[in-house]
Amino acid sequence: MLPISLFRSGGPAGLLLPYHHTVSDEELQHICHLYPYKNIQQFSDDLDFLLKYYKPVSAADVSKSISEQKALPAGSFLLTFDDGFREVYDIIAPILEKKGVPAIFFINPSFIGNMVLFYRCKISLLIGELKRNEQPRSKIYAEVLGIKSATPYQLMEALKKIDQTNASLLDTIADATGYSFTHYLSKQRPFLTDEEVAHLHRRGFDIGAHSMDHPYYKLLSEEEQVWQTVNSCECVKEITGSNECHFSFPHSDMDISQATISSINLAKNGLLFGIQNQKEELNNNILHRFNAERPETNIEALVKGQIILNRLQKMAGRNSVKRN
Repeated sequence: MLPISLFRSGGPAGLLLPYHHTVSDEELQHICHLYPYKNIQQFSDDLDFLLKYYKPVSAADVSKSISEQKALPAGSFLLTFDDGFREVYDIIAPILEKKGVPAIFFINPSFIGNMVLFYRCKISLLIGELKRNEQPRSKIYAEVLGIKSATPYQLMEALKKIDQTNASLLDTIADATGYSFTHYLSKQRPFLTDEEVAHLHRRGFDIGAHSMDHPYYKLLSEEEQVWQTVNSCECVKEITGSNECHFSFPHSDMDISQATISSINLAKNGLLFGIQNQKEELNNNILHRFNAERPETNIEALVKGQIILNRLQKMAGRNSVKRN
């Protein structure tokens, strides 16, 4: 109920950093069993609110602010979108162009072109198959996952815990049940293509990297973390013809060491983005975003809640990210 005028300062350096993955009116089977997302009207309404009370800025504006050590105008916001889903091209970019809002689209080069399906998308698809066919599927899922007498709910939760180290279990389940990830990939084409990425760049949007294939960095060595980061940025530069590439860490940046961050910064690609809810990490030039795609909550409530949280954390001395 507090007036929005009390929240114009935004997050670190006066900048709001809401992030999304996708926007759609459809039930996207490769996503819908992992996390919710906003429909077109909800997303459009959120943008209208932001444009009424805040000012959109571009990645170039933020980079200039950091390099020149000059604050952005109070009440600025920068939109970012992770994973490079097709809706970025079909739905999101046209809405942003109509409203005059810049954005960064972070992509995983391994998925661009729809030759490879992200293992997390496979999890969502298999959960959907289980929900539609509990009786014949449960036994097969339980055998592959090594869970005896499991309920469908327990099987779904077990699927959600699969990571890149045991993702082959998903292919085993699909083979055993006759489900074709290849068919879904070729029919639905859930990710952007090289041509669409290049076209988005020509239209003025920034294209960033989000690692090669979206692994959990905490399960990688420092060398692998740096390789995933730098190599994905090189791939983005090749597609766009740009000399700069901003990067957002996949899943989470919380367990990444200072040594890794320092090695990544030596590559001098561009801005780095984490997801530690608007906390400050100015020593590493990492900008921390907050999740703005929960459909049950509009952007006004999300912004107010986020800024109140940051102010409380700052009072308690807990609003800065510190790495080992």
